[in-house]
Amino acid sequence: MDRRVQVMSLGSLVGPWTVDVIGARISENRELRCAVELDSKRAAYSSDPEASAADCNRWCAATRYLLTTIAALQEQERLASLHLNPPWRGELRWRLRHAQRNRLLRRQYDQAKAELLAAFDAALAEYQARAGDLPEYQERYYKQEQERAWREQEQARLRREQAVASDTDPEWTYQIKELSGDRSFWIYQTSLDRPYSTGEEVGLTPAEVQAELVVERAEYPYTPVMWAQETGRALREKYRTEVAGWQELTGIEIDSFPRDPNAPRSKGRTGVYGIRGSDYGSGHSGCGGGYSGCFGGTV
Repeated sequence: MDRRVQVMSLGSLVGPWTVDVIGARISENRELRCAVELDSKRAAYSSDPEASAADCNRWCAATRYLLTTIAALQEQERLASLHLNPPWRGELRWRLRHAQRNRLLRRQYDQAKAELLAAFDAALAEYQARAGDLPEYQERYYKQEQERAWREQEQARLRREQAVASDTDPEWTYQIKELSGDRSFWIYQTSLDRPYSTGEEVGLTPAEVQAELVVERAEYPYTPVMWAQETGRALREKYRTEVAGWQELTGIEIDSFPRDPNAPRSKGRTGVYGIRGSDYGSGHSGCGGGYSGCFGGTV
């Protein structure tokens, strides 16, 4: 069964280090990609490859081996370089107390450095032999995920385009909403969006929805027209604006946000729910349970 692993750089896994013998090698290889088990509290990212359990186990085991070896080498270096690290206070007393040990460490230090570097390089080579395919696999996986996401987006776009292509398709409906005394007329293409309640008739053509809008505005002439999120998106993609699309489907040009000339004017252009639709456009989501256009359609 496939599972995901988190890919991180060696530098981020080792944490802070001193640029000394082993530290210099860590710095040179700080961008080396390593794999760790995906934290159950962390959401997967597109850069986290999904692979077979065998590959995930192999990469993670190789990473644990490398990190364990580095930690051991850092400790060995610390012990081999004690003579280089006098305390901040009492340095003279420290030098007298550890004079014999420090002389021995100084004589052995060059050999110790060479052995530490050889051990690091051997551990790195072992890691590459066991997990050297991780970067290439990650890049290939990421590219495949990008292509898959593009295909899904294109399929969704084509589905939206087809949904608003016919003026006789009986897959439309409307809903009249009231908020704080303000009415709004919402239009839905039901294969793309569904109203929360279906008190109004479902399965209308665009012309029949337009007829209901005429009835609504006969009594409430300043009711704004808004489109549900995916419906509005589909109209904008195919016809540039919702109003232009609606005119193409019905043959009627509408003012989606008519202004009542008797209404008191306020600073700025305000309308239902406080913001004039042409300032923000019906592509913004918000009220109406996440549907777009809560501030009105294109004027």
